[in-house]
Amino acid sequence: MKLLIEASPIEQNNPTGVNYFTEWLARGLEQKQDSTFKVGYFYLNFLGRKPLRNELSKTAFLGNRFHQIRYIPQRIYAKLVYYNVAPPLLLPKSDWVLFPNFYIWPLMRRSKRAVIIHDVGYLRFPEYVERKNLKFLRRVASRSIKKADLIVSNSQFTTSEIISATGVSPKKIVTISIPVDTEPFEKQYDKGRTRLKKRYKITKPYILSLGTLEPRKNLETTVLAYCDLPKKIRNTYSLVLAGKWGWDIDTLRDLIQKKQSEGFDIITPGHIDYDDKTTFFRNASFFVITSYYEGFGMPLLEALHCGIPSVAVDIPVFREVGGDACLWAARDAKAVASQLLSLVTDPALAKKLSRAGRQRSSEFSWEKVSETIKQRLLDD
Repeated sequence: MKLLIEASPIEQNNPTGVNYFTEWLARGLEQKQDSTFKVGYFYLNFLGRKPLRNELSKTAFLGNRFHQIRYIPQRIYAKLVYYNVAPPLLLPKSDWVLFPNFYIWPLMRRSKRAVIIHDVGYLRFPEYVERKNLKFLRRVASRSIKKADLIVSNSQFTTSEIISATGVSPKKIVTISIPVDTEPFEKQYDKGRTRLKKRYKITKPYILSLGTLEPRKNLETTVLAYCDLPKKIRNTYSLVLAGKWGWDIDTLRDLIQKKQSEGFDIITPGHIDYDDKTTFFRNASFFVITSYYEGFGMPLLEALHCGIPSVAVDIPVFREVGGDACLWAARDAKAVASQLLSLVTDPALAKKLSRAGRQRSSEFSWEKVSETIKQRLLDD
Protein backbone atom coordinates (compact mmCIF):
# COMPACT_ATOMS: atom_id res chain seq x y z
CA MET A 1 0.00 0.00 0.00
CA LYS A 2 1.28 3.47 -0.87
CA LEU A 3 0.45 6.62 1.08
CA LEU A 4 1.00 10.15 -0.25
CA ILE A 5 1.17 13.03 2.25
CA GLU A 6 0.40 16.63 1.26
CA ALA A 7 3.65 18.28 2.33
CA SER A 8 2.98 22.03 2.42
CA PRO A 9 2.82 22.09 6.26
CA ILE A 10 6.28 20.51 6.38
CA GLU A 11 7.63 23.16 4.03
CA GLN A 12 6.02 26.14 5.77
CA ASN A 13 8.27 29.02 6.78
CA ASN A 14 7.87 30.06 10.44
CA PRO A 15 6.21 26.76 11.38
CA THR A 16 3.60 26.50 14.14
CA GLY A 17 1.78 23.62 15.84
CA VAL A 18 0.15 22.00 12.80
CA ASN A 19 3.40 22.22 10.87
CA TYR A 20 5.42 20.48 13.57
CA PHE A 21 2.67 17.90 14.07
CA THR A 22 2.73 17.05 10.35
CA GLU A 23 6.50 16.62 10.37
CA TRP A 24 6.49 14.43 13.49
CA LEU A 25 3.69 12.29 12.09
CA ALA A 26 5.48 11.93 8.75
CA ARG A 27 8.67 10.86 10.51
CA GLY A 28 6.72 8.28 12.49
CA LEU A 29 5.08 6.89 9.36
CA GLU A 30 8.44 6.80 7.61
CA GLN A 31 9.66 4.46 10.38
CA LYS A 32 6.70 2.16 9.67
CA GLN A 33 7.61 1.54 6.04
CA ASP A 34 7.99 -2.08 5.02
CA SER A 35 7.15 -4.30 2.07
CA THR A 36 3.41 -3.61 2.55
CA PHE A 37 3.52 0.11 3.36
CA LYS A 38 5.31 2.94 1.53
CA VAL A 39 5.23 6.70 2.10
CA GLY A 40 5.64 9.52 -0.42
CA TYR A 41 4.85 13.24 -0.60
CA PHE A 42 3.50 15.92 -2.92
CA TYR A 43 3.81 19.69 -2.78
CA LEU A 44 2.58 22.64 -4.86
CA ASN A 45 5.77 24.52 -5.69
CA PHE A 46 5.11 26.91 -8.57
CA LEU A 47 7.92 26.68 -11.16
CA GLY A 48 10.06 25.07 -8.45
CA ARG A 49 10.84 28.51 -7.06
CA LYS A 50 11.01 27.53 -3.40
CA PRO A 51 14.00 25.41 -2.37
CA LEU A 52 12.99 22.58 -0.06
CA ARG A 53 13.66 23.63 3.57
CA ASN A 54 12.92 20.47 5.53
CA GLU A 55 15.41 17.62 5.75
CA LEU A 56 12.58 15.09 5.55
CA SER A 57 11.48 16.59 2.22
CA LYS A 58 15.03 16.66 0.89
CA THR A 59 15.61 13.01 1.77
CA ALA A 60 12.33 11.96 0.15
CA PHE A 61 13.19 14.03 -2.95
CA LEU A 62 16.53 12.28 -3.32
CA GLY A 63 14.71 8.96 -3.03
CA ASN A 64 12.26 9.93 -5.78
CA ARG A 65 9.40 10.00 -3.23
CA PHE A 66 8.69 13.75 -3.31
CA HIS A 67 6.46 14.95 -6.16
CA GLN A 68 6.37 18.70 -6.88
CA ILE A 69 3.46 20.27 -8.76
CA ARG A 70 4.94 23.24 -10.57
CA TYR A 71 2.15 24.60 -12.76
CA ILE A 72 0.05 26.54 -10.21
CA PRO A 73 0.84 28.57 -7.07
CA GLN A 74 -0.59 27.07 -3.90
CA ARG A 75 -2.21 30.35 -2.82
CA ILE A 76 -4.20 30.54 -6.05
CA TYR A 77 -5.08 26.86 -5.91
CA ALA A 78 -6.38 27.25 -2.33
CA LYS A 79 -8.72 30.01 -3.53
CA LEU A 80 -10.00 27.75 -6.30
CA VAL A 81 -10.58 25.04 -3.69
CA TYR A 82 -12.52 27.53 -1.60
CA TYR A 83 -14.86 28.30 -4.50
CA ASN A 84 -15.06 24.60 -5.38
CA VAL A 85 -13.71 25.14 -8.90
CA ALA A 86 -10.16 23.81 -8.49
CA PRO A 87 -8.98 21.44 -11.24
CA PRO A 88 -8.14 17.97 -9.91
CA LEU A 89 -4.47 17.26 -9.30
CA LEU A 90 -2.67 14.49 -11.13
CA LEU A 91 -0.54 12.73 -8.51
CA PRO A 92 1.59 9.60 -8.62
CA LYS A 93 -0.42 6.42 -8.11
CA SER A 94 -1.28 5.75 -4.49
CA ASP A 95 -3.84 3.93 -2.40
CA TRP A 96 -4.30 6.77 0.08
CA VAL A 97 -3.65 10.52 0.14
CA LEU A 98 -3.35 12.21 3.55
CA PHE A 99 -4.20 15.90 3.93
CA PRO A 100 -2.82 17.14 7.27
CA ASN A 101 -4.52 20.52 7.68
CA PHE A 102 -8.35 20.46 7.60
CA TYR A 103 -8.99 20.42 3.86
CA ILE A 104 -8.93 18.00 0.93
CA TRP A 105 -7.92 18.87 -2.61
CA PRO A 106 -9.62 17.32 -5.66
CA LEU A 107 -7.68 14.47 -7.24
CA MET A 108 -7.65 13.04 -10.74
CA ARG A 109 -6.87 9.49 -9.62
CA ARG A 110 -9.32 7.54 -7.47
CA SER A 111 -7.18 7.29 -4.36
CA LYS A 112 -8.85 7.19 -0.95
CA ARG A 113 -8.55 10.44 0.97
CA ALA A 114 -7.83 11.03 4.65
CA VAL A 115 -7.96 14.42 6.34
CA ILE A 116 -6.68 15.48 9.75
CA ILE A 117 -9.11 17.64 11.73
CA HIS A 118 -7.39 19.44 14.62
CA ASP A 119 -10.55 20.99 16.12
CA VAL A 120 -13.99 22.23 15.10
CA GLY A 121 -13.80 25.55 16.88
CA TYR A 122 -14.91 27.21 13.66
CA LEU A 123 -18.30 25.52 14.16
CA ARG A 124 -18.55 25.38 17.94
CA PHE A 125 -17.01 28.73 18.95
CA PRO A 126 -16.68 30.87 15.81
CA GLU A 127 -16.08 33.98 17.91
CA TYR A 128 -12.63 32.59 18.75
CA VAL A 129 -11.57 32.10 15.11
CA GLU A 130 -10.06 34.88 13.05
CA ARG A 131 -12.57 36.02 10.44
CA LYS A 132 -10.46 35.29 7.37
CA ASN A 133 -9.84 31.75 8.62
CA LEU A 134 -13.42 31.26 9.79
CA LYS A 135 -14.91 31.78 6.35
CA PHE A 136 -12.43 29.38 4.76
CA LEU A 137 -12.83 26.65 7.40
CA ARG A 138 -16.61 26.80 7.42
CA ARG A 139 -16.73 26.16 3.72
CA VAL A 140 -13.70 24.00 2.97
CA ALA A 141 -13.17 22.00 6.18
CA SER A 142 -16.85 21.12 6.48
CA ARG A 143 -16.85 19.98 2.86
CA SER A 144 -13.68 17.93 3.43
CA ILE A 145 -15.20 16.14 6.44
CA LYS A 146 -18.07 14.98 4.24
CA LYS A 147 -15.87 13.93 1.32
CA ALA A 148 -13.10 12.17 3.26
CA ASP A 149 -12.90 8.39 3.35
CA LEU A 150 -11.19 8.70 6.72
CA ILE A 151 -10.99 11.48 9.32
CA VAL A 152 -8.00 11.57 11.67
CA SER A 153 -8.87 13.32 14.95
CA ASN A 154 -6.24 14.53 17.40
CA SER A 155 -8.15 13.74 20.63
CA GLN A 156 -11.20 11.97 21.99
CA PHE A 157 -12.61 15.43 22.66
CA THR A 158 -12.21 16.50 19.03
CA THR A 159 -13.78 13.23 17.88
CA SER A 160 -16.86 13.89 20.00
CA GLU A 161 -16.99 17.47 18.73
CA ILE A 162 -16.79 16.35 15.08
CA ILE A 163 -19.62 13.86 15.57
CA SER A 164 -21.77 16.38 17.46
CA ALA A 165 -21.17 19.26 15.04
CA THR A 166 -21.35 17.41 11.71
CA GLY A 167 -23.26 14.16 12.30
CA VAL A 168 -20.50 12.12 10.66
CA SER A 169 -20.39 8.41 11.54
CA PRO A 170 -17.90 7.46 14.29
CA LYS A 171 -16.80 4.58 12.05
CA LYS A 172 -15.29 7.15 9.70
CA ILE A 173 -12.95 8.53 12.39
CA VAL A 174 -9.67 7.28 13.82
CA THR A 175 -8.61 9.00 17.04
CA ILE A 176 -5.02 9.63 18.04
CA SER A 177 -3.27 11.71 20.70
CA ILE A 178 -0.35 14.00 19.93
CA PRO A 179 2.89 13.09 21.73
CA VAL A 180 5.70 15.49 22.53
CA ASP A 181 8.64 15.51 20.14
CA THR A 182 11.02 14.63 22.97
CA GLU A 183 14.43 15.08 21.34
CA PRO A 184 14.39 18.93 21.21
CA PHE A 185 13.59 19.03 24.94
CA GLU A 186 16.74 17.21 26.01
CA LYS A 187 19.04 19.02 28.42
CA GLN A 188 21.73 19.85 25.87
CA TYR A 189 19.28 22.14 24.04
CA ASP A 190 18.64 24.26 27.13
CA LYS A 191 20.54 27.53 26.58
CA GLY A 192 20.05 28.55 30.20
CA ARG A 193 18.98 31.65 32.07
CA THR A 194 21.73 33.74 30.51
CA ARG A 195 19.96 33.37 27.15
CA LEU A 196 16.64 34.39 28.70
CA LYS A 197 18.20 37.42 30.36
CA LYS A 198 20.14 38.70 27.36
CA ARG A 199 17.59 38.10 24.62
CA TYR A 200 14.25 38.28 26.40
CA LYS A 201 14.98 40.41 29.50
CA ILE A 202 13.76 37.67 31.86
CA THR A 203 15.77 38.03 35.06
CA LYS A 204 13.66 36.33 37.74
CA PRO A 205 12.02 32.92 38.23
CA TYR A 206 8.79 32.91 36.24
CA ILE A 207 5.35 31.46 35.70
CA LEU A 208 5.04 30.53 32.03
CA SER A 209 2.16 30.63 29.55
CA LEU A 210 3.01 29.73 25.95
CA GLY A 211 0.96 30.14 22.80
CA THR A 212 -0.32 32.73 20.34
CA LEU A 213 -1.83 35.72 22.12
CA GLU A 214 -5.41 35.62 20.81
CA PRO A 215 -8.97 35.57 22.19
CA ARG A 216 -9.28 31.77 22.32
CA LYS A 217 -6.43 31.56 24.84
CA ASN A 218 -8.34 33.55 27.49
CA LEU A 219 -5.13 35.23 28.63
CA GLU A 220 -6.97 37.99 30.46
CA THR A 221 -7.73 35.33 33.08
CA THR A 222 -4.05 34.39 33.27
CA VAL A 223 -3.02 38.02 33.75
CA LEU A 224 -5.65 38.72 36.41
CA ALA A 225 -4.82 35.48 38.24
CA TYR A 226 -1.16 36.49 38.43
CA CYS A 227 -2.10 39.97 39.65
CA ASP A 228 -4.28 38.36 42.34
CA LEU A 229 -1.31 36.51 43.87
CA PRO A 230 0.20 37.91 47.10
CA LYS A 231 2.74 40.65 46.52
CA LYS A 232 5.56 38.58 48.02
CA ILE A 233 5.02 35.90 45.39
CA ARG A 234 4.75 38.43 42.56
CA ASN A 235 8.01 39.98 43.71
CA THR A 236 9.62 36.56 43.38
CA TYR A 237 8.07 35.42 40.10
CA SER A 238 7.46 37.17 36.78
CA LEU A 239 4.59 36.18 34.50
CA VAL A 240 5.88 35.35 31.01
CA LEU A 241 3.31 35.25 28.19
CA ALA A 242 5.45 33.73 25.43
CA GLY A 243 4.05 33.76 21.90
CA LYS A 244 3.39 36.00 18.97
CA TRP A 245 0.66 38.62 19.10
CA GLY A 246 -2.35 37.29 17.22
CA TRP A 247 -5.62 38.86 16.12
CA ASP A 248 -8.14 40.97 18.08
CA ILE A 249 -5.75 41.56 20.98
CA ASP A 250 -6.44 45.21 21.84
CA THR A 251 -8.28 44.36 25.08
CA LEU A 252 -5.50 42.02 26.21
CA ARG A 253 -2.75 44.45 25.24
CA ASP A 254 -4.48 47.28 27.12
CA LEU A 255 -4.85 45.10 30.21
CA ILE A 256 -1.20 44.06 30.15
CA GLN A 257 0.02 47.62 29.67
CA LYS A 258 -2.21 48.82 32.51
CA LYS A 259 -0.93 46.17 34.88
CA GLN A 260 2.68 46.78 33.85
CA SER A 261 2.22 50.51 34.56
CA GLU A 262 0.97 49.54 38.03
CA GLY A 263 4.18 47.64 38.68
CA PHE A 264 3.17 44.06 37.87
CA ASP A 265 6.07 42.11 36.34
CA ILE A 266 4.43 40.80 33.17
CA ILE A 267 6.74 40.01 30.24
CA THR A 268 5.61 39.53 26.64
CA PRO A 269 8.67 38.42 24.66
CA GLY A 270 6.65 37.91 21.46
CA HIS A 271 7.37 35.08 19.07
CA ILE A 272 10.07 32.77 20.37
CA ASP A 273 12.25 30.74 18.08
CA TYR A 274 11.66 27.00 18.12
CA ASP A 275 15.28 26.60 19.24
CA ASP A 276 14.48 28.69 22.34
CA LYS A 277 11.28 26.89 23.33
CA THR A 278 13.17 24.25 25.29
CA THR A 279 14.93 26.97 27.27
CA PHE A 280 11.63 28.65 28.15
CA PHE A 281 10.09 25.39 29.35
CA ARG A 282 13.08 23.93 31.17
CA ASN A 283 13.68 27.12 33.18
CA ALA A 284 10.07 27.85 34.11
CA SER A 285 9.03 27.42 37.73
CA PHE A 286 5.35 26.87 36.96
CA PHE A 287 3.06 26.66 33.92
CA VAL A 288 -0.50 27.92 33.48
CA ILE A 289 -3.00 27.49 30.65
CA THR A 290 -6.50 29.03 30.68
CA SER A 291 -7.86 28.55 27.13
CA TYR A 292 -11.57 28.67 26.35
CA TYR A 293 -11.21 25.99 23.67
CA GLU A 294 -8.50 23.73 22.23
CA GLY A 295 -8.41 20.68 20.00
CA PHE A 296 -5.65 19.12 22.08
CA GLY A 297 -3.36 21.24 24.28
CA MET A 298 0.23 20.55 23.28
CA PRO A 299 1.81 23.30 25.45
CA LEU A 300 0.32 21.63 28.53
CA LEU A 301 1.76 18.25 27.56
CA GLU A 302 5.15 19.86 26.81
CA ALA A 303 5.14 21.46 30.25
CA LEU A 304 4.33 18.12 31.87
CA HIS A 305 7.09 16.46 29.85
CA CYS A 306 9.56 18.99 31.27
CA GLY A 307 8.33 18.34 34.80
CA ILE A 308 6.86 21.82 35.29
CA PRO A 309 4.14 21.90 37.98
CA SER A 310 1.09 23.12 36.07
CA VAL A 311 -2.34 24.66 36.52
CA ALA A 312 -4.96 24.21 33.79
CA VAL A 313 -8.57 25.29 33.50
CA ASP A 314 -10.91 22.34 33.78
CA ILE A 315 -12.07 21.68 30.22
CA PRO A 316 -12.47 18.15 28.80
CA VAL A 317 -9.54 18.17 26.38
CA PHE A 318 -7.09 19.35 29.06
CA ARG A 319 -8.32 16.56 31.34
CA GLU A 320 -7.59 14.15 28.48
CA VAL A 321 -4.06 15.51 28.23
CA GLY A 322 -3.21 16.13 31.87
CA GLY A 323 -5.02 13.41 33.78
CA ASP A 324 -3.95 13.54 37.43
CA ALA A 325 -0.66 15.30 36.66
CA CYS A 326 -1.72 18.92 37.16
CA LEU A 327 -4.01 21.09 39.26
CA TRP A 328 -7.42 22.01 37.87
CA ALA A 329 -9.19 25.33 38.18
CA ALA A 330 -12.50 26.85 37.18
CA ARG A 331 -12.18 29.33 34.34
CA ASP A 332 -11.94 32.45 36.47
CA ALA A 333 -8.97 34.43 37.77
CA LYS A 334 -9.46 33.78 41.48
CA ALA A 335 -9.69 30.01 41.01
CA VAL A 336 -6.55 29.96 38.86
CA ALA A 337 -4.72 32.20 41.36
CA SER A 338 -5.73 29.88 44.22
CA GLN A 339 -4.26 26.84 42.48
CA LEU A 340 -1.07 28.70 41.55
CA LEU A 341 -0.75 29.74 45.18
CA SER A 342 -1.06 26.09 46.22
CA LEU A 343 1.86 25.15 43.98
CA VAL A 344 4.07 28.04 45.01
CA THR A 345 3.56 27.52 48.73
CA ASP A 346 3.66 23.71 48.80
CA PRO A 347 7.03 22.41 47.51
CA ALA A 348 6.03 18.79 48.21
CA LEU A 349 2.94 19.15 46.00
CA ALA A 350 4.96 20.82 43.25
CA LYS A 351 7.53 18.02 43.37
CA LYS A 352 4.81 15.36 43.24
CA LEU A 353 3.21 16.96 40.19
CA SER A 354 6.60 17.33 38.51
CA ARG A 355 7.11 13.57 38.72
CA ALA A 356 3.52 12.88 37.68
CA GLY A 357 3.86 15.17 34.66
CA ARG A 358 6.87 13.33 33.30
CA GLN A 359 5.07 10.01 33.77
CA ARG A 360 1.96 11.32 32.07
CA SER A 361 3.91 12.56 29.05
CA SER A 362 5.60 9.16 28.64
CA GLU A 363 2.20 7.58 28.01
CA PHE A 364 2.00 9.35 24.63
CA SER A 365 4.22 8.08 21.80
CA TRP A 366 4.67 8.66 18.08
CA GLU A 367 5.24 4.95 17.60
CA LYS A 368 1.69 4.27 18.84
CA VAL A 369 0.23 7.08 16.73
CA SER A 370 1.92 6.04 13.49
CA GLU A 371 1.05 2.36 14.04
CA THR A 372 -2.60 3.27 14.68
CA ILE A 373 -2.83 5.26 11.46
CA LYS A 374 -0.92 2.68 9.42
CA GLN A 375 -3.17 -0.15 10.54
CA ARG A 376 -6.32 1.83 9.88
CA LEU A 377 -5.17 2.66 6.35
CA LEU A 378 -4.29 -0.97 5.69
CA ASP A 379 -7.60 -2.21 7.12
CA ASP A 380 -9.70 0.21 5.07
